[in-house]
Amino acid sequence: MAYQVLARKWRPKQFEEVVGQSHVTRTLQNAIKQEKLAHAYLFTGTRGVGKTSIARLFSKAIRCENRKPDFNPCLVCASCRDIDAGNSMDFMEIDGASNNSVDDVRALIENVQYLPTRGKFKIYVIDEVHMLSTSAFNALLKTLEEPPAHALFILATTDPQKLLGTVISRCQRYDFKNVSVDILSEHVLKIADAEKIKFSSPKVARKLAELGKGSVRDTLSIFDQVLGLSGTDVVTEQSLSQALGLAGTSAMKELLTSILTGNPKSCSRIYRQLMEENIDLKKLCDQVMDSFYRIINSIDEQSVLYKDEVIADKALEGISMAELFWIYESLIKDFSWALTSMNPEKVVLVLLQKVCLRRSILTGEDVKLEEIPQSLGKPEAGVATAIVAAPVKTWDAFVAYLRQTSPATAANLEHGNLLEELSPDLVPFRVSVAFPETAAVFAEFLEDKEVYARLKNHLADFFEVAIDNINFKSQILTHEQKQDKNFKTKVEIDDEIRSQASEAKKQKILNDPFVKEAEKLFNSKIDKIILND
Repeated sequence: MAYQVLARKWRPKQFEEVVGQSHVTRTLQNAIKQEKLAHAYLFTGTRGVGKTSIARLFSKAIRCENRKPDFNPCLVCASCRDIDAGNSMDFMEIDGASNNSVDDVRALIENVQYLPTRGKFKIYVIDEVHMLSTSAFNALLKTLEEPPAHALFILATTDPQKLLGTVISRCQRYDFKNVSVDILSEHVLKIADAEKIKFSSPKVARKLAELGKGSVRDTLSIFDQVLGLSGTDVVTEQSLSQALGLAGTSAMKELLTSILTGNPKSCSRIYRQLMEENIDLKKLCDQVMDSFYRIINSIDEQSVLYKDEVIADKALEGISMAELFWIYESLIKDFSWALTSMNPEKVVLVLLQKVCLRRSILTGEDVKLEEIPQSLGKPEAGVATAIVAAPVKTWDAFVAYLRQTSPATAANLEHGNLLEELSPDLVPFRVSVAFPETAAVFAEFLEDKEVYARLKNHLADFFEVAIDNINFKSQILTHEQKQDKNFKTKVEIDDEIRSQASEAKKQKILNDPFVKEAEKLFNSKIDKIILND
């Protein structure tokens, strides 16, 4: 007998076998029990979470001639067998991607008028329904709204936002969840036990479940791929990594540790070694980001379980949460453009080295004053004084100073702003910062004991006041309070300034004599101006 892939072999045949969608199966079983079937259903969710499987299972249960007491299909009656074999006259499964024209839908509508050959219902499952053209949707609308009593539609889609609102309003909608790692891991172990396959450790099964990213089908497809490479009935961490082009645990541990401890030489060595092993670059970037995400969360949950598995002991010593946030934010932004650059492999290496050297770059420790070229001309009045004097004692200057010393804290403060003017000479030195309710998370960040203590130290250093005399408070403004006070955050003010500057540049271009002459020459107007950085 030909080999059947695990995803097909283990497709659920009873409602209880469906993985991670009990909220859907329970509701559908109750609908059959109470004989309250809708005329149209909409199943939405990411790929591989069970939409089509449940559509078939539901259809079999509705049309089954010997339905079980728990409202599962019997699987042996003629109706069940016909649906499984794909030759039922009363069950039609249509691929919306390849049958998306208005003519295809009209053919379906004509078929809807005919009574079922046996049983009460004729069921139409349209998969990837969002791929139907607008004209096809419009042709289907009337039938969806007032179908014949014997017709029942089940629409399945991974992209519900592409559907017309008029279609969604005519359906009973069910949102399928991404399956949790715990449930997927349990499912994989159950299948492995039935198939007489062993994992070298439960952690390998869990890692496989994590790679499935909430999709049962993707998880089982990865499982098949790993089994194909290993050639045995034992799945190890090494066979999993090799089959999927992933970096091994020990190499990842060394890479992450070198980033956290700021060791660019070690980071470069491991990275080049991984590239020589033909590790997929995008997957490596995903692994790095996923690891940092988990490290941050494990700290937040006060758990050392994950940290100790992926980084060396004491690798986090001297590193604050703010610094971890900065690393994560920098890498996720930089990786996104690096992977589309002309030479992604080299660009990612430079980015990793940059993050390793983050402290010297941000504080300017590696910049020597004698190496900075001196101005050839005479400086404007006051410029030399501004260079050697202490920074101007304003809130904006303090935030600029923080960008160099504590970038994560500065980034959080920029989502708020001062409520009252600063007076460093007064005792106590009052610093009152407000945040709109939409940015409450940034205010909460500042309430962390370590962050709050460091912020007071920075205030004391910059404004040259005793730390005991600083009274720092943050508060949340409702939308109405924000409007009443005409309050704007620093981010909003900076955005306005950039927008005004951008508009001024556009006007300057529009008023340029050469542009005006070109408009006359071609008898046209400039439609759009795009300013690059």
